[in-house]
Amino acid sequence: MKAQLKKMSKYPVTIWMLVSVFTLCAVMMGYSAYNGTVDVKRVISTQASSTFSFSSNYMESGSLTLKNLRTTAEGNFICNVTVCNYDQLDPSSPAHALITYDFKAELVKYDLENKQYVLVPNIQMNDENNAKTFYVKKVMDNNEAITTDTEHSINTSGFTYTYLSETLTGGTSYKDSFDICFDSTEVEKAIPELFIRVTATPTEESIRMNSGVPPMLSSVISISKGRTVETGWHGALDESSTSDYDGYNLIVEGSGSGTIDIRWDSREFTINPAFLTNNSSKLTSVADAPLEGWKKVTLTVNSTEENRYVIQFYKQKTNVSYTGNNFPSKYIVCENYIATVNTATP
Repeated sequence: MKAQLKKMSKYPVTIWMLVSVFTLCAVMMGYSAYNGTVDVKRVISTQASSTFSFSSNYMESGSLTLKNLRTTAEGNFICNVTVCNYDQLDPSSPAHALITYDFKAELVKYDLENKQYVLVPNIQMNDENNAKTFYVKKVMDNNEAITTDTEHSINTSGFTYTYLSETLTGGTSYKDSFDICFDSTEVEKAIPELFIRVTATPTEESIRMNSGVPPMLSSVISISKGRTVETGWHGALDESSTSDYDGYNLIVEGSGSGTIDIRWDSREFTINPAFLTNNSSKLTSVADAPLEGWKKVTLTVNSTEENRYVIQFYKQKTNVSYTGNNFPSKYIVCENYIATVNTATP
């Protein structure tokens, strides 16, 4: 024993380092055991995951986005903008606490010199222009349709209107919706001149009480009638030839009423079940399509009730890339719009 102690005394630094390493390893192993894991692997999710508990069909968080809508309809154009207490990809997971927010609609134009959207100058609106119709009107509150609100003009001095302290009750999936109206003269323009900027700003208390509530939702919305507009309803994927995602959005929009088919290759993609659940009254049940492995649903559409749907499709195979010539649009199709025919006789 004395001989061993004598040998250890010759290498004090080495012995100290070894003891330190063993101690550190013991601590790290204990910490890993406490956390239940040593190595966390990254996996690709091919299903929807709730990110936001405050969202909209047209507004987004982050930088201001432009939503350029098109129509073949005559007259004034009404766009319905929603504010929800759940993620658009997962309506079944609402915010757990009350959300209070302000909703603002502003008539704006694009300032080329400063490259930003600004309120329409008073000097631009002469007596003839003041006859135009631009307004905002609340039409739904916590999923309930309302008829008591009036049309609040955003074509007068100030060119803005704000709904203060609107609320979405927590614990249940709720939606408020607002109609914004564009004058018919704006609809006829091939290139938009006037825009409506919409924002929804939650209170600090709402952000603090709920996870996933961004500081603001916003977008700039325009309307135009172009030569490339298809008659009735149509759908197109929001896709890029150089980007590969876990999921893709099918945008279905149009005017008029009727039915339209949505088909997809179920071996490659699966449809968001929340869309099927939330629109069950407008959809046929999922059925086999003529092509092997394909599925189909038929959506009943009516632009007086809803003029735009965003439908998510998720990858079935994590090791397949849908870029280059392998576009997801090869596997997801929107087609066969059949307009409603009024057979009533005078």
